[in-house]
Amino acid sequence: MKKTASEIIKDARMKLGLSQKDLADKAGLNKNTIYYIESNKCEPKVETYKKLCNVLNISISELIE
Repeated sequence: MKKTASEIIKDARMKLGLSQKDLADKAGLNKNTIYYIESNKCEPKVETYKKLCNVLNISISELIE
């Protein structure tokens, strides 16, 4: 079964050893935004995905297929 964008983001964050706050700080986002994304409680804008992909070193195409 294919992983959701929220699962991919969380897995990538954990592989890098980052907390939600660390990721938020590095991406220029609010910590609550990361929580909502990882909990699959919101659908982020493409610009938000770009910021996260930049920090997590993953391709945006992995998230929005």
